This record gives sequence, structure tokens and C-alpha cells, in this order.
Amino acid sequence: MEDRIEFVKTILKKLRDTVSKERLKQLDLDKCERAVEKLSIFSESCEECQYYLLELEEYFIQLEANQDETDFKQHKQFIYGITSHLQKNHKLLPEGYYLSIFMSLGMSIGVVFGLTIFENIGIGIAIGMCTGLAIGAGLDADANKKGKTI
Repeated sequence: MEDRIEFVKTILKKLRDTVSKERLKQLDLDKCERAVEKLSIFSESCEECQYYLLELEEYFIQLEANQDETDFKQHKQFIYGITSHLQKNHKLLPEGYYLSIFMSLGMSIGVVFGLTIFENIGIGIAIGMCTGLAIGAGLDADANKKGKTI
């Protein structure tokens, strides 16, 4: 299994070197590489992860051979299916998960405090957003440290 993982990683490196910057951004190979790493961790205990690893290997071989005929919508759906499995079955989180939640939560609470306490909605939104960003960034860093992010 480790040979397959290394093979997929070498294909990803080749794709990075040969694909234009525009296509590289559309393919989001960094996310693909993180997904391969997480799938390799869970592949020993999860049959679906083993299946996804095999599918990724075949997919990247085809992608390397036919770079000009890439359907980016289908590519995003394929990667979304893999990350969705990792999120639901293995309790992993996407990058910036807590940041987005706590920033919006902080802004909404900031509106309430801005209108009631400060009597200035702008100050309340700013304070709430900063507080939410700080809490969310801290929780994201903790989740990343524990290896819970994709």
C-alpha cells in the first residue's frame, strides 16, 4: 500500500511541474495531496479509504496522460466525494472551519453589543469580528496540531 501512496505522490509532483499555474489553481493539488495523506492513514482500517486510494491512483494517471481534456467540474466533485467521506466517517475538518464559524458568530454578537452597549454598530462589528477571528484561528491551529484537518 505504501508503494501506491508514493506512486500517487510522484504523479502529483509531476503534475505540479508540467501543469500551468492557471490549471494548477483549478486542480487544487495541495488539497489532493492532503487527502492522499489522510486516506493513507485510514486505509488500514477503512475499506472505503482503500477504494478511494485506488480510484485516486487511476484518476491521476489518466489526468497526467490527458492534461488538456480535464473536466474541472468533475474533478471538484471527485475530490469533494473523498473529502466528504473523510469529514463524515473520520471526523476530519476542512481548513478554516472554526475561523469561518466564529468570525460570523462574533460579528453577529458584535452587532448586538454595538447597538446596546456602545451605541455604535461599527465598533461592535469590529470587536466581534476580531474576537471571533482570534477564537477561530486558535481552534483551527489546535485542530491542525492534532491532525484533524484535511
